[in-house]
Amino acid sequence: IILKNQTDREKFEAVLEFIAEEAVETIDKGRFDLLVVLLQSLHKLFPQKSPTAEDWRRTRIEGFFKDLSKPEIYQRIRDRLLQLETIEIDKLKALGHALLYFSPELVPFLVPVILQSSSHELQQMVSVVIVHLSQRDIGPLEKIAEQHGTEMGEKLLAILNRLQGDRVNKILFRMCDHPSDKVRRNAIKELITRDPKYAQKLFSLIDDPSKEIRSSILAAFAHQRSSVLENMLLDYLKENSTKKEPAHILACYETLGRCGSSTSVPFLSNVLLSRGWNSFMGSGKLIFREGAAIALALLHTPEAKDVLLQASTSRFKVTRKAVARTKTIRDVSGDHAND
Repeated sequence: IILKNQTDREKFEAVLEFIAEEAVETIDKGRFDLLVVLLQSLHKLFPQKSPTAEDWRRTRIEGFFKDLSKPEIYQRIRDRLLQLETIEIDKLKALGHALLYFSPELVPFLVPVILQSSSHELQQMVSVVIVHLSQRDIGPLEKIAEQHGTEMGEKLLAILNRLQGDRVNKILFRMCDHPSDKVRRNAIKELITRDPKYAQKLFSLIDDPSKEIRSSILAAFAHQRSSVLENMLLDYLKENSTKKEPAHILACYETLGRCGSSTSVPFLSNVLLSRGWNSFMGSGKLIFREGAAIALALLHTPEAKDVLLQASTSRFKVTRKAVARTKTIRDVSGDHAND
C-alpha cells in the first residue's frame, strides 16, 4: 500500500530495503506462503502498461528482484530445500510459486536439490521451476548440462523435453553421448520427434555398441523417405557390410527399403543377381542377397519389382532362396512420402 502511493524516491527505496530484509527472513523461517504473497504483490504492483510517470518505480521494483539474485540468497534457498524431506502439499506449492519470481541464475542452485533430495514431490516441483526459469534464459541450464549432464541423466532429459529452441536441441545432441543407453535412446527419440531430419546428424549412431541404440536409430531412418539417408545407407552398406553382424546388416537393408527410392535399385540388383560363385567371395552370400531382396520388396517401385521377378527365376538357388524370404514381409511403411 505504501509503495503504491509513494512518490518520494528515497522513501520508496527505504520501504523496498525493509521488504528485502523481510523476504530473506521468510526464507530462513521457511514461510514460503508469506514469501509468495510478498513477491506476487510486488510483481503486480506496476504492470508493464503503467503510465510513463511510474516508470522509475517499476524499474526499482525490477531492481528489487535483481537484488534477490545473489549467491548468498540462492544458497539460503538451496539449503532450505535440501532440508525438506517431507513437506505439506500447500507449503510445497507456495514454495514453487515463489521461486518462479526469481532470476534464472537460481537454476544452478536448484540442481543439487534434484540430485540429492529423496522426495519425489520436491524433485518434481524443482524441475517445473527450472523449466519455467529456463524459458526466460536457457544460459544457466546450458552451463549445468556441461557440468552435470552425465550426473543428472534422465532428470535433465525430462527438463529438456519440456523446452524448445536450437540451444536446447544442442544439449539434446550432447545427451546422445550419455553413458546410459536409456538416456541416449530417449534423447534420440526426442530429437527425431522435433525434426525428422535430425536423423541425418545422428547417422554415426548406426554403429553404436548398444543394439537398442542401433535399432532405434534405424527405426528413425525407416520412418521417412529421404534421399540423403538413402545415399548414406548405400555408402555404409558398400563399405561396411562384410565387417558387421548379419542381423545388423539385414536391418540396414530393410531400413534402406523403407527410406529409399529407385536410386537404390542398381546396387540392390547387383547384390541380388550377382553370379552364384560370388558367394564364396563374401558379397554374394545369402545374407546379403536376402537383405537386397527385402529392400527391393519394401521399395514398392516398378524397377524393384522387375528385379525381384527376374531373381525369382534365376538359375542360382541362392538367389531364388533370397527372394523366397521376402514373402513373409509385411510392409507397414507404404504411406511414407518421398521427400
